Amino acid sequence: MSEELKPTASMSLKDNELLGGQNGKVIEALEKLCRWRRYAEGEKVFDRDDPSGDVYFVVEGSVRVVDHSESGQEVAFVDIGVGEVFGELSAIDGEPRSASIYALEDCVLAVAPGETLLKFMRDHPAIARRMLEHIVKTIRVLNSRVVGLSSTTVVQRVYEKILELSEPDPMNPKRRIIETLPPHKEIAVWASTTPESVARAMGRLIEANVVKRRFKTLHILDPNRLQALIDAT
Repeated sequence: MSEELKPTASMSLKDNELLGGQNGKVIEALEKLCRWRRYAEGEKVFDRDDPSGDVYFVVEGSVRVVDHSESGQEVAFVDIGVGEVFGELSAIDGEPRSASIYALEDCVLAVAPGETLLKFMRDHPAIARRMLEHIVKTIRVLNSRVVGLSSTTVVQRVYEKILELSEPDPMNPKRRIIETLPPHKEIAVWASTTPESVARAMGRLIEANVVKRRFKTLHILDPNRLQALIDAT
């Protein structure tokens, strides 16, 4: 269960995206409007259709925005980390939440009542402007995510996530590597599919000698071919 915290000197909103360029007094004023809560990894912050209008500032850790397909498959939309804000849509329009949020890792969130934050932004137009920029950025990210989900196959999305997670192999510049491959369930959430489908897609890559797995490490032997499979229509 989440727990209420007493704010400490290390718990601050000074690095939040909405407060860039603001002086210390403005930041402190907003901090005083917030409650501070700790959430454990995997704990739900709020559910889709929740009627609350609180706005959350990520101070430590990160959270994930998810929804579910008609079949019940969990679909991840975006991860939100330190310095970012979420929950603002319900505060603005008074409607229920449009997605569920859970703690991706242990995290500390500063929670401001929606109406209180809206009044604060009316008194500080620069913060209101940054909130608008934040909403526009969110729309662009989600639009890209929706287009990606609707225009690619499950296999393509699995391969795309694998390539996204990879880094250049320090031992071979022509290859890429994932030092610790996430569980199939984690990849499935991003690909909007099942862990079994992820396992089958991975098996195809291994059989085709595009990748090689050694314990938890995945070696991408032919990144160009993997990219070609992603781009195939």
